[in-house]
Amino acid sequence: MIKISVYQITPYLTEGYTLPNIKINNGTDWLREAINMLYNRSKERLKVAGVVVNLFHNHDEQSGITISRYPLIQFQKIMSEYFVVGINEGCVALEELFAGMQPVVRISEQLHIAVKKIFESEVPATETKQVYVYKLTNWLPFSNDNYKLFKNIVTLSEKVAFLEQILKNHLVKDFSQYLSLNFSDLTVQVHLTGIDSFTRSCVPVKVNKYVHDFQPFTVIFSTNLLLPIHICLGNGKVYGFGLVETVL
Repeated sequence: MIKISVYQITPYLTEGYTLPNIKINNGTDWLREAINMLYNRSKERLKVAGVVVNLFHNHDEQSGITISRYPLIQFQKIMSEYFVVGINEGCVALEELFAGMQPVVRISEQLHIAVKKIFESEVPATETKQVYVYKLTNWLPFSNDNYKLFKNIVTLSEKVAFLEQILKNHLVKDFSQYLSLNFSDLTVQVHLTGIDSFTRSCVPVKVNKYVHDFQPFTVIFSTNLLLPIHICLGNGKVYGFGLVETVL
């Protein structure tokens, strides 16, 4: 079972102030910084409550080393609206963070935010005999190495097959592995049934203080997996890239 909690975050800005860093990290960099400021103010209270506090920043507090795992707190933008999403232990962390919070919270002199829980569910994520269809928005599939391989592929069918294998890896070896869902590489099926473009401009994503360019794709895919909505797959998923939605 996967538990999901979604909070809508509405920014209120002083006159003349604009949200910072909206051209990188899917426009959600400011949101992650705002939530981390709230976390820093509440760190000791959260620790006493038993919250796994490194979920907020995915770094070991002693060494500063990045923790390799599927992010259980994600920052998402849909159209012009902003959301912070908790998954499993991330639900507990956000619930405790926002407990007793005022309707509008001061982040800085220029920025206040309103927080409202808009969605909560607990659903299975499992292999099935049924095929489901999903939309994957602004998915960033490539590492440097597999981007070079992709650029050398000539035929369209081979490009699609290459992307299908990467998406399967993101489902089986990232999402499933870190959440202990036991998806099988032998039985999971993934097929791309639609793609917006093979030539979209790259988008900037900050990785460990450095900004890298990644090529985005929005795709429709079918799979024999029952997946929850509001999860993200691929590179930059903590910033809301690769958002999964159901397709009816």
